[in-house]
Amino acid sequence: MISFFRHAAVALDLSEASDLIVECVSTFHNLGTKKITLVTVLPVPYEKEGTELDTSKEKNQLEEYQKTLEQAGFEVDIRIRSGLNYYPPTEILTAANEVNADFVVISNRGQSKVLELLSGSISTELLQRSELPVYLINLDLIENPEKSGGRSLKLPQPCNEAVKHVLYATDFSDSAYRTYKVLRDMEGAGIVDRISMIHVQGHHAIAIKDPVSRDRLTEQNREQLDRIRNKLSDRTREETELIITYGTPAKEIVNTAKERNATMIMMGSQGEGYVKDLFLGSVSSKVTRLSDIPVLLIPAERVDEES
Repeated sequence: MISFFRHAAVALDLSEASDLIVECVSTFHNLGTKKITLVTVLPVPYEKEGTELDTSKEKNQLEEYQKTLEQAGFEVDIRIRSGLNYYPPTEILTAANEVNADFVVISNRGQSKVLELLSGSISTELLQRSELPVYLINLDLIENPEKSGGRSLKLPQPCNEAVKHVLYATDFSDSAYRTYKVLRDMEGAGIVDRISMIHVQGHHAIAIKDPVSRDRLTEQNREQLDRIRNKLSDRTREETELIITYGTPAKEIVNTAKERNATMIMMGSQGEGYVKDLFLGSVSSKVTRLSDIPVLLIPAERVDEES
């Protein structure tokens, strides 16, 4: 079994979403996960500096989640990070590094405007800073008259089905290839049942007025996808679909996932340089906001750049 998803650092804010995140994570045996560290961040307001924050309520709730996950067969630990103006994205990543986690699990927490803004900030920071893979669990916000506020959260699909059909998005960069190597290892270990591959030809391709040149570009991209597909095992290679589209990358990726009934989107989260970081980070961030299925983001290898 592959080893890079053995230990998950799971970020919980102890809201309604946390119940669903724990329910979802309890199925992570299919990723090869053995250990889970539950992480909660409690910022201390400036006016309470110097006073000891009572975390007993949060600790009790985390211990309930711990029992649930231990009963599901996981080794479980708890981390509560509390301090003056602690910022959740950086504290989550600090905790993940301290416990030597292999990947980080977060949630979008629903689709209301307030929650969307909050989750967008957290996920964007995590994507920009994380040197670990990030697994985003998308939750739907639905009408529920029985709930306070008239709404509640739900999982859009059973979490144990997330790896049944993975849509792998690539721009043929080194970062995308690193993501592919992770996917190939998952497929080789029997974790993934089915794969589709997509390359979005951006507006530069649409701007090519010569049909022959545009067709040549499309054929070159298809040949690259085909070479990637040929490295898969016999179990999935023949059934792997190659998809080339035109348009805005994030929208095309999400729309294709819906059209093909994909159960997860897998892509790189960052480029290798500052400019690439901004571009690819923007695409992956938009995909996490638009997608209604889980998104697994693999970071680029970080290389120290000379100033």
